[in-house]
Amino acid sequence: MSTVDGGDPLAKLIDSARGWHGVQLGVLGFIGFCGVLKMGAEAPGPAWLQWLATGGSVGAFVTALWSIVMVGQVAWPTGDPSAPADPVAMSGRLRTGIRTTIAAVAMMAFAGLSAWWPTEQAPSVEVSLGNGSRACGEVAEGAPAGAMWLNTAAGETLEIHLTTVANVRPVASC
Repeated sequence: MSTVDGGDPLAKLIDSARGWHGVQLGVLGFIGFCGVLKMGAEAPGPAWLQWLATGGSVGAFVTALWSIVMVGQVAWPTGDPSAPADPVAMSGRLRTGIRTTIAAVAMMAFAGLSAWWPTEQAPSVEVSLGNGSRACGEVAEGAPAGAMWLNTAAGETLEIHLTTVANVRPVASC
């Protein structure tokens, strides 16, 4: 239910600020949620990018808090009750709060984009065995001495003994 009566500009301004305050709390929750998301065990991209993304996340959080204070001062004025509030000054403060809310969302979006840094994939190889058979896939780490593991496109891991290998060549894909 709205607190606005027909022509009171101050009441309209306060009502608008209270609506924006709810949006801002949602933005703050979004920033907090994005801050706890983790894209994997190892962060993609170079270290400078991770520091930049961290700075963007912290900056977004601080900016969101500041915007909540700005809009909150308009939504719930705490000035002298005997002196009338200045609608022009409060309108400027509301606009500043809205702009900083948008800036906080933009900073969080930038910080989130760092998770899509391209990663290097293991090269695919084709292994020819002495008996004439072939296998194709990505070489996996951790095979025992004298053997290699090959992850195939079918999702299976083959253990190939190196004494049976006739040829290994890189391929674009299997």
